Amino acid sequence: MHFNVANRKVHYWASFAAALPLLVIITSGILLQMKKQWDWVQPAEIRGSGTVPAIGFDQIMATLQAAPSLGVSGWDDVARIDIRADRGLAKVTITSGWEAQIDLGTGRLLQTAYRRSDLIETIHDGSFFVGDWTKLGVFLPAGVTLLVLWLTGMWMWWVPFSAKRRRRATLRRNAAAVGLLAAGMPLLGHAQPRLAVDPLIGHWETTLEGGDTVILADARKWRTENATTPFPIAAVRGVENFTEGVMAAKFKLVAGASDQIAGLVFGLTPKNEYFYARYNTKDGNIALWQFVDGDRKRLVEGTEHIQLPLGTWHDLRVEVRGSTVRASVNGKLHLEHKLTTPVSGRVGFYTKRDSVTAFKGFSLSK
Repeated sequence: MHFNVANRKVHYWASFAAALPLLVIITSGILLQMKKQWDWVQPAEIRGSGTVPAIGFDQIMATLQAAPSLGVSGWDDVARIDIRADRGLAKVTITSGWEAQIDLGTGRLLQTAYRRSDLIETIHDGSFFVGDWTKLGVFLPAGVTLLVLWLTGMWMWWVPFSAKRRRRATLRRNAAAVGLLAAGMPLLGHAQPRLAVDPLIGHWETTLEGGDTVILADARKWRTENATTPFPIAAVRGVENFTEGVMAAKFKLVAGASDQIAGLVFGLTPKNEYFYARYNTKDGNIALWQFVDGDRKRLVEGTEHIQLPLGTWHDLRVEVRGSTVRASVNGKLHLEHKLTTPVSGRVGFYTKRDSVTAFKGFSLSK
């Protein structure tokens, strides 16, 4: 089942299962939010005559017993006492639910009123119904369900929102592409209708796989002397002078007698001198090389090592900014290096003398 479908089902059934306790939680929560503003929920506080208590518990009890409407006969009838010294006030909650406010300076009874906020709090956490059983067994899971509803709801909002962002970005790129084409400039950052290459060295084939154009370097069909033949390269058509930007492509390691390798070429000159960033299974890392004067030299290699499986598509990305080159494989293997010479030339694909490697989805962007 697709994740988005499962997400909607979880959201749907979770909201149904937790509907009643969540209604109680939300309604009681709204009332508790208003307890300082609504006397019906909690009586308003009346300021006393001083901020230093001048009476003791005996005086408080005497004041309570002097009010017959409270029905206080002793301390067993008192649930709690809340001392508000800054307001010169003692708030006494009676077990019957009534509240008495007593002046801490004079011991005078300021007001009596019924206090509903405590009852609403027990309804809010579920203990009002069957004690801890409903509090922990019903209302706590309902609270967790509310969190799940929030997460799944945010996901259902994010999916179309991100899709709209991608569509707007595509429209902007398409508009920019129309302008570039109208000006007769090369089109960067857009997939070409059909990927095409100029095979410079080695045996290269163009095939289709699932509607995608695939460029295949097949050493099994390349009969030559390994010791004297340069490495197979193919240049992408339509890009004559790449100096800066981002190259990206997918590669699939198919076979190889001694090694399986895939690389992106840039700065390719008419003398077949170039830079290339490659991944191979022998080292399990990414490395940056230069082929010059008929030989290759390694400039830098990544310190991370991962053995990629054969027969699976992977992502290779190379970014050139001025003299700085950054490369990565699957967003995990990374390297960075500063070149001593500027980059200028064609771009393309690289592999090894005995490797069978496929490429697709090549793109350039600024």
